[in-house]
Amino acid sequence: MRVAVSSEGTTLEDRVHEQFGRCTTFLIVDTDTMECKDIENRFADSATGAGTACAEIIFNEQVQAVISGQVGPKAYEALRAGDVSIYLSPPGISAREAVRKYCDGLLRQMELQRF
Repeated sequence: MRVAVSSEGTTLEDRVHEQFGRCTTFLIVDTDTMECKDIENRFADSATGAGTACAEIIFNEQVQAVISGQVGPKAYEALRAGDVSIYLSPPGISAREAVRKYCDGLLRQMELQRF
């Protein structure tokens, strides 16, 4: 399975970024082999729409899940419309640790509450 991790750097040892659309890098990780590809987030400094623009990066990489500290409501809607699951990472952990927690079923899946 392929997952995307919003990261503060280009390796699995770097920390998970707190915000999906504002991360510096997306790490595309094969959960079977832990092989990792890094993609620069060229939308990180966008005034608006960074999260939804980043969703296109995720779709192009054909991942099934995203791991991040936080995903905004518009990015959430875009990712879910593309059938990508979203998991929330605890703060301060490495991308490697987040992927391991995901594989072990220890990350909480993000759900938006509708009123």
